[in-house]
Amino acid sequence: MNSPAVHILTGEYPPQPGGVSDYCEQVATGLAEQGVPVHVWSPGTPSGEAPDGPPGVHVHRVAGLFSLRGLGRLARALDREPTPRVLLLQYAPNALGSRGMNMAACLWLLIRSRRDEVRVMFHEPYFYFGVRHLHRNVLAVVQRLMAVVLLGASRLVYLSSGTWERYLSHYMWLGGRQLMWLPIPATVPRCDDDVAVRRCRAELSGGDSAVRVIGHFGTYGAHVRPLLESCFTELAGLDSRLRFACLGRNSSAFVASLDARVPGLRGRVVASGGVESRQVAARLRACDVVVQPFADGVTTRRTSLMASLVNGCPTVTTVGSLTEPIWVEEDGVAVARVGDAAGLASRVLELLADDARRLALGRAGADLYDRRFALRHVVRQLTTASAGPRPPGAPPLP
Repeated sequence: MNSPAVHILTGEYPPQPGGVSDYCEQVATGLAEQGVPVHVWSPGTPSGEAPDGPPGVHVHRVAGLFSLRGLGRLARALDREPTPRVLLLQYAPNALGSRGMNMAACLWLLIRSRRDEVRVMFHEPYFYFGVRHLHRNVLAVVQRLMAVVLLGASRLVYLSSGTWERYLSHYMWLGGRQLMWLPIPATVPRCDDDVAVRRCRAELSGGDSAVRVIGHFGTYGAHVRPLLESCFTELAGLDSRLRFACLGRNSSAFVASLDARVPGLRGRVVASGGVESRQVAARLRACDVVVQPFADGVTTRRTSLMASLVNGCPTVTTVGSLTEPIWVEEDGVAVARVGDAAGLASRVLELLADDARRLALGRAGADLYDRRFALRHVVRQLTTASAGPRPPGAPPLP
């Protein structure tokens, strides 16, 4: 019996930038390599040209995909495709448009579940309630109702983080299957080009063998910038040999801001800008330690962290309210509490002072990635025909 075609519905897909965009391309390619027919439906202007995806992946651009008209066009296009069909929604509330309150798209999927198998991957569940901006509580309510509808529509429900089970298990009013964790693999490849790594090392260190390089890879959002600034400032004051490498989109603006505001970091922080993924991998491997702080704690959905792990980089990160048990129960990263800049800096300095421990941590991180997060685990779970026990090796869901 042939595998049912998987139709990935997503708010972004290359060449559009974004973590979900890169993730979808990787998953689509992995499924196609296993012989699964794959179609990707994303917003955009139809070109009428040959499919622009990887081999075996058919990419369809639909104008206003998640609007009422776009959903009508999508329904008619899907009905022309062979059955059986699996509709796999990559869900983050704001990705559906309508200012994060697109209930119509969720109801469309509920109705569609009568003829197609609907699955939802929850990258994020819903907006938080708060007291500072009371009008945003309307958004929080609507997004919870959207989650109720999507859970009811889904035959299989995937979670980018086991923590989301706490958020979603109370909203399965319309039924829904077991919530299952699905790994988020690295969207940056492993770099095995030692010549490229040495070249990057010379560039980042200025050719000075006494310099130690601390790296960070990310997009430098508002929640991460102050954590990085505190950590870099703390480290710079403790060791004059340290230099800092900022990798990823928006890194140039972040470094320019540091140069203007923090005299102690001036000239000691360099930015790569938005270089392509193979260059990111080489630069990560050229660093002595990689620092990846997160305001709500490290989780399994952080692709920036996965880039570090897959490349065997000794990594220091933060644990907080969203952190799953895997990060403290298994050896793979060194951790400090969120908000503890001194503790974060201390973990970095401990690794710099202990070459054996640093190398061992890098190897443990790469092993953890291979056992839990590699793309083959994602493909295996997505090609499972029915909901069942949690897959072997998945982190425990709290």
